[in-house]
Amino acid sequence: MISSLQWRLSLTLTGAILLVAIGAGWLGFKSAYDDTIGLQDDLLMQVGSLLDRLEVTLPEEGLVGGYPGADHEFRITLQRLDGPGRGSTSGQHLLALPADLPDGLQTVLAHGEYFRLYVRTLRSGPRIALSQETDVRDQIAYRNAWRAVLPFLALVPLLLLVIHRLVRGLLAPVNMLSQEIDRRRDDDLQAIATTTLPREIQPFVEAINRLLERVAYTLAAQRRFVADAAHELRTPLTALSLQAERLEQSGLTGDARQRLARLRSGIERAKTLLHQLLTLARTQAAAPRENAVVAVRALIRQVLESLLPLAQQKNIDISVDAPEDVHIASSELELLLVLNNLLDNAIRYTPAGGHIDITVRQQPGQVRVVIADDGPGIPMAQWQQVFEPFYRLNGNQEPGSGLGLAIVKAIADRLHIDISLAFSDPDQGSGLQISLILPAAAAATPVP
Repeated sequence: MISSLQWRLSLTLTGAILLVAIGAGWLGFKSAYDDTIGLQDDLLMQVGSLLDRLEVTLPEEGLVGGYPGADHEFRITLQRLDGPGRGSTSGQHLLALPADLPDGLQTVLAHGEYFRLYVRTLRSGPRIALSQETDVRDQIAYRNAWRAVLPFLALVPLLLLVIHRLVRGLLAPVNMLSQEIDRRRDDDLQAIATTTLPREIQPFVEAINRLLERVAYTLAAQRRFVADAAHELRTPLTALSLQAERLEQSGLTGDARQRLARLRSGIERAKTLLHQLLTLARTQAAAPRENAVVAVRALIRQVLESLLPLAQQKNIDISVDAPEDVHIASSELELLLVLNNLLDNAIRYTPAGGHIDITVRQQPGQVRVVIADDGPGIPMAQWQQVFEPFYRLNGNQEPGSGLGLAIVKAIADRLHIDISLAFSDPDQGSGLQISLILPAAAAATPVP
């Protein structure tokens, strides 16, 4: 079954038009055929009436009427029914007809063929018969009937094409609506405008708007719950952290100190998780900030200053290729958070003694920032899933919550930043390369 409403409507209208066209064509054909036969009968009667009025002297052997160049089958034969040749075939073109045929139009069989006759008794006394082969008459009638119907049949395909175009045009608002919804971001739950939509589609779109409103309310409730829960858990975790510090200052045995160290490590991981949960909730619920002109190289330098100790612990070399005169128009605080999460992940997953490259390139109307490491990389099948909250790669031994890239994606969607993943080494299928496409700034001087 065809699921496309456009095709179903087009096929239904096409079927209806074809049925009407077949019926109208058959009626037109039959009407033209009958009219032609009637005209030929009228012609025979008019010739007979003309002979009666002229009172001409008819030859005994009969007459054959035609026009120059006409085939002999198209002739009209005139013969007397009371002449010497009646009832015989001695004449070259005469038919063997009985003398008692009634006056009027009739069809007879002679010489193995059917003839259309018009018999008339003239005022001068003789009886005449005008005859013509029915095959010739039918041929003329069929030809005239097809001439009458063919223009109509030729216009049917054009009419079907027009109907298809009209259906496509009438359903264009639906296609535009679907394209508009497809272009929306995942977090864009604003109501769809119904002012320009046809009246028949408006109830359906209004139902979608009510669904979007319910989804937005549910998501907002979930974000509030996550934020409130993370906020409420910060206080007891802080208290546990302080108690662990005090306990460490007391006299403990070696085994107790090891257990205390594991406890403090777990508390720090929980505090980091709560911090990221709060950051994600604030990022998803925050309104877009006003854009400013930001120097990309200065922004990267600021992020590296905070992450350099972590890179030095693993002896990771970080190279930066960023011109000083490249600026973008965006939110500086949120970009700091994006770059901080991306570089933090790159440092954590790059093996000791590895290398991280940061490249910035100016493009027409935009700036491309690429962060490439020589770590294990991410399988191509999971490039979309890694941006989901709490998603962790299989076999990943690095500590983390799986929220870093989710925070990056939430900020990027709001700031209209395109993110793409690739392998740093495509031949080996290893390493991770993250590309950011940011809007370039119109001005060349950063706003302090």
